[in-house]
Amino acid sequence: MLKKLTNKKGFTLMEMLIVVAIIAILVAIAIPTFNSALNKSKVAADTANIRSGYAAVQVQILTEDGAAGTYYLKKDGSVVTTDPTTNAYKTQGKPAAATEIAGISVDAWEANKSVTYTVADGKVTKIEVK
Repeated sequence: MLKKLTNKKGFTLMEMLIVVAIIAILVAIAIPTFNSALNKSKVAADTANIRSGYAAVQVQILTEDGAAGTYYLKKDGSVVTTDPTTNAYKTQGKPAAATEIAGISVDAWEANKSVTYTVADGKVTKIEVK
């Protein structure tokens, strides 16, 4: 007579489906968290770059005796008075709310926008991301 195999090895289809479902749920929870963290890091980098541009404008104001006008932030962190078409700094993130930089409120911005600083009376009066 043939003996029945009673020693089963491996997983059943149902067990495999449950494992796959659990992994899918964990991935669905993790992806938005990672995207949120990535956007926060991009916004933090943008804010730091806007602050460094503000410092560069302050240096320009001091060296040019408070020259009024509009300054544009470049990729290398410097500022110029003429609009740099190819070398302009472009934002990467999208903040949820306005940000304050050196006492100046900067409205929330979209990604891929340029940064400008308006100078009047020897001080920066406005920072725009557009």
